[in-house]
Amino acid sequence: MSTQKVALITGGNKGLGKEIARQLGAQGYAIVIGARDERLGRQAVDELTKGGVKEVRAVRLEVTNPEHIAAAVKLVADTFGHLDVLVNNAGISLDWDGTPMTAEKFTKTFNVNVTGQWLVTEAFVPLLAKSADARVINHSSMLGSIATCETSWDQVGSFATEAYATSKAALNMLTVLQSKKLAAKGIAVTAAHPGWVKTDLGTDAAPMDVASGAKTAVGLATMARERFPHGALTHLGDRLPW
Repeated sequence: MSTQKVALITGGNKGLGKEIARQLGAQGYAIVIGARDERLGRQAVDELTKGGVKEVRAVRLEVTNPEHIAAAVKLVADTFGHLDVLVNNAGISLDWDGTPMTAEKFTKTFNVNVTGQWLVTEAFVPLLAKSADARVINHSSMLGSIATCETSWDQVGSFATEAYATSKAALNMLTVLQSKKLAAKGIAVTAAHPGWVKTDLGTDAAPMDVASGAKTAVGLATMARERFPHGALTHLGDRLPW
C-alpha cells in the first residue's frame, strides 16, 4: 500500500475542483480527479502535470452513477490501497438558468448535491478507514445556512434560491451525521463554504478568484488533525452558523 497521501476531488476537471487539485498536488498529494467527461478529465490532468503536479490521474465519475463510483473506488484501491482526503466538490445549480423551477430540476439538484455526495462517501469509507488521517470535506455554501437566511435575508435573499439553497442545507445536515457516524472509523468530516468565487456557477460578478476560493478546502485537508473542525461549516478558518 502506498504511503503517499492521496486526495480524490469530485468535479475536479475545472473551477474550484481543479484548483484544489493543483494546490494539494503542489503539496505532494497524489491526486485523483473525478470528472463526468473523460476528455475534460484528461485535459485537466495534462494541465496540472504541466503545472508541476507530479502524480495526478482522472477517472470518469458522475456522482449519481453507481457504476462510475464503483470504478473510481477500484482505481484508488488498485493504485494506492487507501484514500486520505475526499473532497465532495461536484455540485450543480439549475435555479438560475432563466427558466421556471420544475420538479425535475429540483430533484436533479438534490440528486447531485446531496445524494451524490452520500453515495460517493459511503463507497469510499473502506478506503478512507485505511488512512491514518482520513478526512471528508463537503463543499457546501452559506446559502444553506438556515440561521444566515433568517438573520441576514437582506444580504442573501436574492441568492438563496429554492433548490440550490435547500440542497446545501440538506448537505449540512448530512455532514453532521457523517461526522458523528464515521468518527468511530477514524474518518473526520466537515463542510466548507468556499465563498462567492469566479466560476461557471459563481460568474464573473463574484469577488473572489478561484485560487482564493480553493483555500478553505485545501486548509481543511492539510491542517493539523487536532485543529480539524469536525462536523462544522467553515470559511477560511472561521466557523459559520448552521
